[in-house]
Amino acid sequence: MRFLTRIILVIIGILMLSGRYLVYANNRSVPAPTRDHLNRVLENGIRWVIDHRQEALNTASPILWHMIQKADDVSGDERLESLFAEYAVRYLDNRPNHVWRPLFYRNSWVPVRFERIAEFPYYNQHFIYAITCDAELAKVPAIAAQNDAGLCRLRLRSATCVTHQMMGLMLLQRSRCGDQAQLMDTIKTLQQRIHTQLTWDPRVLDAYMQRVLMLVESGASEMVKPVWLQKLIDAQRADGSWSNFMPLFPLGEDRYIGVKRYLTPEAEAPRSDFHMTAQGILLFTLLTAQAH
Repeated sequence: MRFLTRIILVIIGILMLSGRYLVYANNRSVPAPTRDHLNRVLENGIRWVIDHRQEALNTASPILWHMIQKADDVSGDERLESLFAEYAVRYLDNRPNHVWRPLFYRNSWVPVRFERIAEFPYYNQHFIYAITCDAELAKVPAIAAQNDAGLCRLRLRSATCVTHQMMGLMLLQRSRCGDQAQLMDTIKTLQQRIHTQLTWDPRVLDAYMQRVLMLVESGASEMVKPVWLQKLIDAQRADGSWSNFMPLFPLGEDRYIGVKRYLTPEAEAPRSDFHMTAQGILLFTLLTAQAH
């Protein structure tokens, strides 16, 4: 029994030391990536999504494709323009009442009753309200609550609650919907919260990419530590994509012990992920534009 207890204590000690090291490595001082380095990362990401365009187009997620559209708007990259045009033909052009049309076409408007979006994830309901500024949707308690800076205290298990809320608030800014001064105050509060999350959560997963993106896109690039960018750069796969799996220890044959959404270790091979890669393309587009 004593032997088993000692083994357990040793394992706990190793895990605690490993966690402390990962947090230290996540906040160490490193040089900021150069403009050329940022350009290379962006080019690799764009090349992957172009080479895997059918795989990407099979993912209908409007928010991801809005990110591709924004990356095209900022960069003027003809490849992204062509890719988004294919998405529009497939999902938007023949559906004039598509609830997401105002996200892509800012001068359009689609009437939306809550019953139509009641089964959407809570944050998508907020996005729809934000892009339409619909007065009836504004009265829905589950939507109105997402304008409150305290929302995510009730959703502690969600790694992306704060970043999803930030996306909705920035869409409200874009629509000039609501009290703009209050929106800015709430966004500043969320920026600080995201900075804290990035400081203490070293897992380079989808949420990590999303946190850095939200700081940069909301105008708080100065809050982004160079090491966080470097970790995202290091996590880019050889084919230019990113994987929503953080490998820690190699097992051979491209398999690793690593972590995904939760802290529980898993054994698998990293897989390219359009969800994370689309965010990476927008992030590095914005960073490259700022570096010029």
